[in-house]
Amino acid sequence: MKNFFLFSILFYISINIFSQQEWSLEQCIQYGVQNSLNIKNQALNAEIAKANHLQSKLALLPDIHAAATHSYNYGKVVDPFTNDFAMDRIQTNNFYLASSIVLFNGLKLLNNIKEQMSNTNTAELLLKKTENDVMLNIATLYLQVIFDSLNISTIHQQVILSELQVNRAELLYESGSISEDNLLNLQAQLASEQSNLITAEGRYELDLLALKQAMYYNDTVPLKIKIPTDLQPIIDKHVNIPPLDTILLYAFNNLPDIKVAEWQLQSAKYSFKAAKGNFSPTLSLSLSYGTGYSTASKQITEYEYSGYDTIGITTGTPPNFVLAPHLNYNYQTIPFKNQLNDNINQSLGLSLQIPIFNRGIYHNQYQIGKINLQIAENNLEQTKLNLQNIIEQAYYDMVAAEKKLDARNLYLKAQKIAYYNQQERFELGLISSIDFMNSKNQYTQAEIQQLQASVELLFRYIILDFYQGKSLSL
Repeated sequence: MKNFFLFSILFYISINIFSQQEWSLEQCIQYGVQNSLNIKNQALNAEIAKANHLQSKLALLPDIHAAATHSYNYGKVVDPFTNDFAMDRIQTNNFYLASSIVLFNGLKLLNNIKEQMSNTNTAELLLKKTENDVMLNIATLYLQVIFDSLNISTIHQQVILSELQVNRAELLYESGSISEDNLLNLQAQLASEQSNLITAEGRYELDLLALKQAMYYNDTVPLKIKIPTDLQPIIDKHVNIPPLDTILLYAFNNLPDIKVAEWQLQSAKYSFKAAKGNFSPTLSLSLSYGTGYSTASKQITEYEYSGYDTIGITTGTPPNFVLAPHLNYNYQTIPFKNQLNDNINQSLGLSLQIPIFNRGIYHNQYQIGKINLQIAENNLEQTKLNLQNIIEQAYYDMVAAEKKLDARNLYLKAQKIAYYNQQERFELGLISSIDFMNSKNQYTQAEIQQLQASVELLFRYIILDFYQGKSLSL
C-alpha cells in the first residue's frame, strides 16, 4: 500500500511536470510531421512507386513456370504419347517446365523502367513537398497563436488600467470632482474592454484548436505554446535576408516543387517513347522441357504360339501360300517411371509478332502520350512561374512589413505619449471622459497594430528563411 501511494505521487508529479511543458515551434513541427496522415499516405505512395520500379526491372528477366495435368479421356481419341487411336478410358499426365523472354520490343521495357524510375523520384519529392506544406501550415498557425496570446496580454493590461481608473473615478465622483456621466463612461469603457478580452480569449482557443488539428495532436495533456515576452529579439535574428535573386536561385535548384515537375516531365517522355514502341515488332525466345504418362502406352510381357496365318500367295504355278506364325500377345501399361524417362520432350523457338492493326489502340496511346508530354512541359513552366511569383510576393510582403512595423512603432510611441498626457489632464478635470477614452482606445489599437505588424514581419522572415532551405524556427 505504501509503495502504491508513493507511485501515485510520482505519477502525479510527472504528469503535472509534463503538462507544464511549453512546446516550441520546432517541437510542434516535428510532432506534426510524425503524425500527419497526409505524410504517411504519401510515404506509402512512394513505396508503391518503388515496387512498380522494381517490377519494371524484373520484366527484363525470363518468366519460368511449371505445370502438371491429370485427365481422363473417354471414347475414340488419339493418345498424345502413342499417337494411336484409343477406345477405352485413358488416363494421361503431363508435366512441363517452360520459359520465355522478350528479346526486343522497340525498347518498350527499357523506357518503362525509366518511366517508373522517374515516378519513384517524383513520389519521393512529393513526400518532401507534403512535409514542407505541413511545416508551413503549422508555422503559420503557431505564429497566430502567439499573436493571440500576446493580444490577450495587451488587452488584459488595458483592462487592469481601466479597473484602476474606474476605482479612482469613483473616488473623484464621491468627492464631487467629476460628474456622474464621466464615471459611467469609464465604467462602460471597462465593460467594453472586458468583452474584448473574452473575444480575444475565444479567438485564442479556436486558433489553438486549429494548430492541434494541423499537428494531429490527440494527447490528453493540454497543448501549451512557448510564448515569447518580446518579439523584437526574435525579429532581429531573422533580419539578414539576402537579395531576391539569391533566394530565387536557391529555391529553383533545391525546393521539391520544381524537381517534382521536372521528374513528371521525364516520366511523360519515357511513357511517350514506350507508346511509340508499340508499333515495333516483338521478338521473343521460348523454351520448354516436359514429359508425360498415359495408360494407353503398353509393352509386351509374353506371347503364345497358336499355329500359322496365311499372309500371302506367290505368283508361281502352282501358287504357294505364304505363312507366318500366329502369336497371341499379353500387354501391360508401361510403368509410370519408365514413361517419364521415355517421353521427355524439349523445345526451343523464336516468335516474331508484327503489329498490323489492333483497332487503333496503339495509335490512341501514342496520341495520349504526346498530349501528356505537352501537358508535363506546360506544368513545369507553370510551376516555375508560380514559385517565382510566390517568392517575389513573399519578398515584397517582407519589405512592406518592415516599413509597416517602423510606422507602427512610431505611431505607438506617439499614442503612448498622448495617452499619458490625456490621463493627467483628465485627472485634473481639464478634459471629458469621452476624450480620455478616445485617447486610450487609440493607444490600445496602436499596441495591437504594432503587435500585428511584428508577428506579420516575423512570419515573412520565416517564410523567406524556408525558401532558403533554413529550418522553421523562432
